[in-house]
Amino acid sequence: MSSIGLFLALVVPSGGSWEPIPLISTEQRQAGFRGGEGAQWPRGLTASLSEPDFLVLSIDVAGLYRSFDAGKTWSLCSVGHTARGSAGAAIDPRNAERILSVGANSSANPHNGLYLSTDRGASWKSVLAANISGLNEIRTQIAYDPASYDASTRRTRTVFWSRIRNDQSHYGTAVSEPALYRSDDGGETWRKIPGSEPLGGAWLAHHPTKANHLYAGTADGLHLSTDGGNRFRRVLEGEVTGLDVSPARPNSVWVAQPKALKVSHDGGSTWSDLGTTPPRPGEDAFRGMKVSPASSTRLLVWRESIPNTWSWPRFVSHDGGASWAEARKVSEGAFLPDNTRQGIFAWHSKDPNLAYSIGGDWPTKSTDGGKSFAYAGQGVNAVLVGGKFAFSHVNPDVMGFGSQDYNAAMTRDGGRTWKYLNPSGNGWGGFCYGGFAVDERTLVVGNANGWGDPRHLRVSRDGGATWTDTGHVMDSIDASNAAADDPKVIFGGNFRSQDGGTTWRAMAGCRGVLVSLPGLLYGANREGDRWSVVRSTDKGRTWSKVVDTPEEIRDIAFHRTGSRLLVVSGDRLYRFEGGELRVIETPPSQLGNHTLRTVAIDPANPNLVYAGGAGNWFASSVGAMRSRDGGTTWEVLTLNVPLRPGVRDGGREPTCMRVHPRTRELWVSTSCYGIWKWVPSQTR
Repeated sequence: MSSIGLFLALVVPSGGSWEPIPLISTEQRQAGFRGGEGAQWPRGLTASLSEPDFLVLSIDVAGLYRSFDAGKTWSLCSVGHTARGSAGAAIDPRNAERILSVGANSSANPHNGLYLSTDRGASWKSVLAANISGLNEIRTQIAYDPASYDASTRRTRTVFWSRIRNDQSHYGTAVSEPALYRSDDGGETWRKIPGSEPLGGAWLAHHPTKANHLYAGTADGLHLSTDGGNRFRRVLEGEVTGLDVSPARPNSVWVAQPKALKVSHDGGSTWSDLGTTPPRPGEDAFRGMKVSPASSTRLLVWRESIPNTWSWPRFVSHDGGASWAEARKVSEGAFLPDNTRQGIFAWHSKDPNLAYSIGGDWPTKSTDGGKSFAYAGQGVNAVLVGGKFAFSHVNPDVMGFGSQDYNAAMTRDGGRTWKYLNPSGNGWGGFCYGGFAVDERTLVVGNANGWGDPRHLRVSRDGGATWTDTGHVMDSIDASNAAADDPKVIFGGNFRSQDGGTTWRAMAGCRGVLVSLPGLLYGANREGDRWSVVRSTDKGRTWSKVVDTPEEIRDIAFHRTGSRLLVVSGDRLYRFEGGELRVIETPPSQLGNHTLRTVAIDPANPNLVYAGGAGNWFASSVGAMRSRDGGTTWEVLTLNVPLRPGVRDGGREPTCMRVHPRTRELWVSTSCYGIWKWVPSQTR
């Protein structure tokens, strides 16, 4: 096995642009919504004090979004943010150009930690690496000292960060170093404050006007430092589960505790109890106090049920906490099931009627001071497509897919509108992989009980209204398809049906079909630990080996012109020619490694090749790439330069790429970053 020597062209992407393909129904579009499914768990939401219409949304494994219009629209802004997600962001109170993000992920890894943007989120850089996960963090953990603003450098110089204490990572081992960190140059450099370990995992808030007055809420109370974090004294006993201050009443501090809400109007010297929403005795706990910067009488808090019932109601007060009412949530406009998340809040700094929270996995907005919150997630497309997708051979504007966490969906009009599908039968969603729409009526998908569980082959013959479990468990890659010249021949993983999905039989010699052309199929096979590319010329009845591959096959692309066969095996791209499998050198990520997962060839031009991959435990700088000469030279389509007006960030962390045979637009499904298309200029 040899390597093909290539010249790699790493340039700013040209000749096209990224466009989102948000999930939205026909009815929602007719009602004036524009879509944004928001399918990943938000962890933070912050509004600028100096530019009140500017907001930043942090998502656990799907990067960051920003809004310039008070939450009406959102756009991805993850250039340079190597951490896959964010556990919260904080905007410099005097200069909205400067933002800090706590880079996080479901996996603990050394590329998480603090990131700084100096251009309103148009780009990011790592300023303090921390081997953390931060997966379940929703606390306010960064605090600026507004009194330290330096007009000559246009930055608030002093910033604090409380590093996580009890990190619960899905994967990997976090390095536990709970402590308080301080920066004196606006977040460019950081130092750990000696002896501050007890303040790890704390809620932070800084006095709005007094220098060096930092509040830190921990499991044993509220602590106050008046010397910039060097020494603290406890001013309130009992666990702190929420903390905030307000410029509208700078000497006051508000605290949520599991069974009480409290306020001090003299900087923590004396305390009084606020009214409370009626908790269920011994079960509920208050969380996440948030006070309006425009009116200190307007408060928001949420309540956690113990044990967890996934309800997490929000409550609002307009009289300084004397009385409370449950906030109403309006989910009209949301495409996916409304799975309530924790009460993450932000207030508009000038208008006390505007507040923001989280619905299911999408932002919500209130125009009545927090009494009700409505869907406001336009632009936040973050669904995870489980496995590979493919366009229908009957009509390429028809496409169906399975989603990890949120069941499945299909489009009949080239992605303009979508229909939500429920193969699992669960109200909250489901774990679906390798979904495929044969046509508008017939769909197949692998449905699992959880991540990594066996995929049960399910079929719908009425456009997804009802689903039948075939009784078969797919022992395959997560890919389904049909014969390009016979829609009655359907492939669900390693199973084949020749009667439109009524009966199924396991294929011998193929674990999944990845290329379907008239009279020709290519697929992947596995025997023990050995993988091989296989082909069939009889609609999948029999299969023959083409070539063994060094590692697991992730994708295959084939073009009849020149018999060009490309294979993604392991993390690398290969070309099979002259009876030999050769490595195609593609641009490495910013870490110097390769993370390829998918490959596609333009059906009208065999020299136009696309490849992509997801870093998964980090966000790759070369997620999507294109070659216009069959793989000799490449340009990276993933944006790695600061965003400019009119330029969208998108297409990050690809897992499947397919070129629409009619429009020639490249469709890209991703690991948690939604569905996008790269639109070449000539298609406009």
